[in-house]
Amino acid sequence: MRIHWILFFYLSLFAHRIVGAGLVPAPSFSAGEISCRFGDEVSYLQSHASLHPQNPPSVETAPVVSAGGSAVAHLQAARPIALVHIPKCGSSFANALMHLPGLCPNLPPGFVFYNKAKKCALDAKNCVPVEQKCPGSFSSEGRYSFIDHSGIGGMYQSVVKGHGIIMLRQPEHRLLSAYYDLQHSWPWWYYKRPARDALEFAQVVSGCSVRMLTREGKSSDWGHDEPGPCGGPQPATAAEVTLAKKRLREGFVFVGLSDEWALTICLLHAVFGGNCQAGDFINMNPGSVSSYNISELMGFQDVADGALYEEASSLFAGELQRYGLSYEACQPCFQQASAPESAVGVATKELSSVAKDQAAGSRV
Repeated sequence: MRIHWILFFYLSLFAHRIVGAGLVPAPSFSAGEISCRFGDEVSYLQSHASLHPQNPPSVETAPVVSAGGSAVAHLQAARPIALVHIPKCGSSFANALMHLPGLCPNLPPGFVFYNKAKKCALDAKNCVPVEQKCPGSFSSEGRYSFIDHSGIGGMYQSVVKGHGIIMLRQPEHRLLSAYYDLQHSWPWWYYKRPARDALEFAQVVSGCSVRMLTREGKSSDWGHDEPGPCGGPQPATAAEVTLAKKRLREGFVFVGLSDEWALTICLLHAVFGGNCQAGDFINMNPGSVSSYNISELMGFQDVADGALYEEASSLFAGELQRYGLSYEACQPCFQQASAPESAVGVATKELSSVAKDQAAGSRV
């Protein structure tokens, strides 16, 4: 049965790539869909760099680096960090976290958290455990590893509150990204078959972020073979949405947005200190497709995760305002990281409307 499912999935993936290849008219995208258009995480920056070379505007702002004692104290108070890793919201973020000042003193220079070619990552069975490289910095209590997809329902008070860090993503984009990543989190253990299409997948896996913040259950890899909080037949409830929003506000020391990767990295260093680095912008887990057609969801909206994402966007905008950050103000961070200058410039130009919307606290 699993072989049939794999064949089904790759046939579906091939059909999807026909659209990306131009054999079927490609969909149009709004400003809020720019990051989705170029695949997972920060690949939109890399794509902009290669397709539209452009120099960034110069700004007379001090580099975004360590804010001194307050940032150091904030980072130390957050240890051990409880990273809540929502599927398809940015595994690459671990690179930025591990290079924050003093968190991983035993890492070699230039270390990248995950290397697909070597199939190696910290905390994986064939690599050095994170506890040896980053002693006391990351919590894996109650989970398989510090970066798995386990729920935090039963350990929120004891492990996560005051130590939580999370990345969230526009829900419908996240669902399509998961669908084209071997139907990530689809409960094969329950249905004994793959989802018939993107719509069925979305209907079952929607509310993943809310469920992970409110329910128990360990989960790793794609979550196909065992009950986990993200995928399952029981949808998120209104009470869980309310609780998830409350926990996000009160228990997390940092909330980032995958759709605003560059600003998230800039904010991370403003809050916790340290220099912006090239590794902060590495996309170590690019998606298998280059574009998503939101119409595949047939108008379906992830209401539960949509409410949580709106809360996250409001918190994110508030922190940007608190630290005086914008694409223009963050240019020194981008330059300091030696990220492709053309990517930063185009991101500043093309995502400016999105940034303005978020600054006003609206959902992108």
